[in-house]
Amino acid sequence: MTDSENSAPPVPLEESSFDWWRQRVGLALGPAVMLVLLAFPVPGVSVEAQRLAAVLGLAVVFWMTEAIPMAATALLAPALCIPLGVAKDKDVLAPFASPSIFLFIGSFILAEAMRKHGLDRRLALWLLTRRGVLRSPLTLYTALGGMTALLSMWMSNVATTAVMIPIALGVLTTTPQLAARPRAKSDLILLIAFSASVGGLGTPVGTPPNIIAMGFLRQLAGESITFVDWMKLGVPLVLVLMVFLLWLLRPRGVVFEDRAAMESSLQTQRGALGPLRAGERNTGILFALAITLWMWPGAGELLTGHPTASGQWLSRHLPEETIGLLCGLLVFLLPVDLKQWHFTLTWREAERIDWGTIFLFAGGLSLGTMIFNTGLAKALGHGMSASLGTPGLWALIAAGVVLSLALSEATSNTASANVMVPLMMALAQTGNLPVVPVALATALACSFGFMLPVSTGPNALAYGTGLVPLTRMMRAGIALDLAGAVAIFVVVWLVYR
Repeated sequence: MTDSENSAPPVPLEESSFDWWRQRVGLALGPAVMLVLLAFPVPGVSVEAQRLAAVLGLAVVFWMTEAIPMAATALLAPALCIPLGVAKDKDVLAPFASPSIFLFIGSFILAEAMRKHGLDRRLALWLLTRRGVLRSPLTLYTALGGMTALLSMWMSNVATTAVMIPIALGVLTTTPQLAARPRAKSDLILLIAFSASVGGLGTPVGTPPNIIAMGFLRQLAGESITFVDWMKLGVPLVLVLMVFLLWLLRPRGVVFEDRAAMESSLQTQRGALGPLRAGERNTGILFALAITLWMWPGAGELLTGHPTASGQWLSRHLPEETIGLLCGLLVFLLPVDLKQWHFTLTWREAERIDWGTIFLFAGGLSLGTMIFNTGLAKALGHGMSASLGTPGLWALIAAGVVLSLALSEATSNTASANVMVPLMMALAQTGNLPVVPVALATALACSFGFMLPVSTGPNALAYGTGLVPLTRMMRAGIALDLAGAVAIFVVVWLVYR
């Protein structure tokens, strides 16, 4: 559910020099940009909007260069808005209590419980030991990529990659036909990493940019996107991109000669897990409950053609954010050993969830709200319209996709969404265009950026195995970026035309 840079392994040595200079230049450049924007007023822009633009300049530079931790920037930027008089403290900090924040928290807690008890690994090994999965290298790649994408729809893409890469490495050690081919090995590891990022597009909780877009739409445009509404857009996109990935990274010229050894290895790994434990059972029940309640209103309307009474009741009394929070909190109530007073998750274990991404989202939501409230969004929209003309809906969506995809190569997907989603919404409102397809397409594009190890956590994990040459990652990443841009545009056009 996150592309958190905090969860990624150390950046490979050849990237360290670049990062060293990038962070130090950013630390000096950020305050300089802020001071310049404060010193030279822009005609026709309010004082509050001018000062907010200066703070945003600092935040964008710090986010792109990672001069300080990204979550710290997300807290620093809104905090600076208070003494600068951009808005009152209660207005600046109110988005930190947005319902979307608590959807994040509940979902992260559930994912941590799944990771702790090993339910994710059990699911992956269960799939790989199904009949027919080892029939050919392509069916194996399809199973590994499909399971990775499926897990990533509900949990962190970094955590999913961390679960699946050891399984993939285990497969390689028992498959001489694959192990003897460096290209096949690197492509299998890349398939895991890319599938984890692609799978996150499928659900609102799959990756932070999705929830960021939903939060901005609700907060700034009064538009609500249901779980099923998102999946009608996200799941087809995942399916299309997974087909492309499997074609791009397919094992060429490999034939399995000793499937028995592979099957034995996977069965041994699965057998070592032992019987289903209480913690796994509790976590699985809560995940199933959350998914059912999230999808119930939209699925009922999809099947019957009109809102159902039960769906309407759920929407009023158990909105999606509350479902995520309550199901997450239930892990502290369901016991695994009541005599020993052991429960599914302890608070000390829950503290390991990615609080940095939560702060990053909250800070971005606060800045995005102020962009609209101060009139800065309107001024930016008019300024860009004056210089570029008034684009149509599909031209604006195409521009948002390309710009977001390019930005996501340089900085966190979450930071990219915090910057790009409110900006593209402002442009849509300036041109009296529908904001929903613009915001959704922009957010989806922010989850891309596959060229470099530093682009996403899954890429860093894949590169850290030592099996993926940088040039191979860049070539495959560029191809997936281009395919993703086209796929996003086409799927959004089919849904919102």
